[in-house]
Formats: sequence, C-alpha cells, structure tokens
Amino acid sequence: MSSRTDEQAADPQVDVLMYHSISNGAGPTNIAPALFESQMRALAEEGVSVVSLSDLADWRAGRRTLPPRSAVITFDDGFADFAHTAFPVLKAHGFTATVFLPTGCMGGVENWRGADIPPRPLMSWAEVERLAGEGISFGGHGISHANLAAMSGSGLDDEISRPRSDLEARLGVPAEHFAPPYGLSSPHVQREIARVWRTSCGTRFGRMDRSEDIYDIPRIEMYYYRDPALWRRHLRGEGGAYLRRRKLLRTIRGMILKPWVQ
Repeated sequence: MSSRTDEQAADPQVDVLMYHSISNGAGPTNIAPALFESQMRALAEEGVSVVSLSDLADWRAGRRTLPPRSAVITFDDGFADFAHTAFPVLKAHGFTATVFLPTGCMGGVENWRGADIPPRPLMSWAEVERLAGEGISFGGHGISHANLAAMSGSGLDDEISRPRSDLEARLGVPAEHFAPPYGLSSPHVQREIARVWRTSCGTRFGRMDRSEDIYDIPRIEMYYYRDPALWRRHLRGEGGAYLRRRKLLRTIRGMILKPWVQ
C-alpha cells in the first residue's frame, strides 16, 4: 500500500500553513505573489480541503471529522498585501484563511523588532472589515507585536485580552484565535492565552494532529516550500524526510532564541 493511501486511511494530520507578506521582498516573511498563487493552485489540484481554524478546533475536540487531507491557511501581521494580492487568489479557489492582527498597529506600518526596511504597510480597519464580510477570519496577534514571553502582569494581560475586544467591537462577530508574535511563548503565557482564546498558533514546524496542544498549534512555514515540486510531494504524502529535517532545524533555532525569550 502506498504512503498516500496510508495517510488517507489514518486520522488526518492537518497542515496549518503560515504566511506573512505576499510580496517580492527578500527574507523568510515574504512570499512572491506568483509563488503564492502556485502554492494555492497545488492545494486545489492535489485535492486538499481547506478548512477553518474553528473547524480544526472542533476536530481536535472530537466534535467533527475532517477530510483525509486538510489544510488551514493562516497569515501573521495583517500586511496590506493580504487584501490586494493574497485575498483575490484565495477567493478564486474558494479558500478561507485566518489573519492574525496586532490590533494597535492597523493602518500603520510594521514597527517591531525584525521589521523589514523599508517597513511594510499594514491593512486599515476598513480593509479588515471588508474582508471579514467576504468570509476571512481575523484573530489576535497582540496589540503592539511584543514578545509576550518577556512580559508579565497587566501589560501581558492587555496584549492578550485587548485584541479580542478590539476585533469584536470592529467586526461584530466572536474572535476565537490567537498567535503570539514571533511564536514566542511560555507555559504561563499559554495559560493566559487559554483564558481568552479558543486556540493559539505557534511557529513549531510540523503538522497538527489530535495529540498536539491546541494552544501551541504547529504550522508549516511556507518559505521552506518555495520549490513547487517539493510542495507537491509534501501534499502527496511523500515529503516526510524533508519535514522531519525542517522540524529538527526549527527546534535548534528555538534553542538559540531561548535567551531572548527569557
């Protein structure tokens, strides 16, 4: 029996895809528009079902099933190019997505540690409201894109809690999903997130299955699947060795970043 058949017979492992900016800039948080379109086309042509983070949470809790090959599409930071470049591609394929917003920064430019130079513009609230009406889900990404693992007390509470009230006041629908900036968290931060949000997406490299923590959901960073053939092999269940290698390298990277977290 082929690996693809084995994958379909088992309980699904879901790819939660992580994007930032869909633009021609350099660096790992930029994916060229043509490449993004190719990656989305591959999802459609390979028969992968795109589901929402809420669907994923229901499946993780045992309240629903998912198709054997499923994916969730997420974007961090709320860059303006999501509205004019990524969304039309998603809409053409009938795909939904969740965009995590640093709610105190909308309408401005990225101004946090690690930002591109020149800084990239962020969506306005008017664009967010329009896209919410088109079926895009929005979640929290802090207020100021701060390192939550280095915070405590009321400052930490504000960065976790206020994005939900901001989103719900603007959009008039429940906000359920969160992603800590930089993927930096801690057991304490995760407990605080769990008080407010239904899920939280991290940056651990890997697939989501029922054994994973719903408050540290692993994701597939799409910068590492810029090779279209490699991405197709992954979608067909043939890219296990590459996935394992990337997971190991991500773990090592996390160990290097640990002093900053502390």
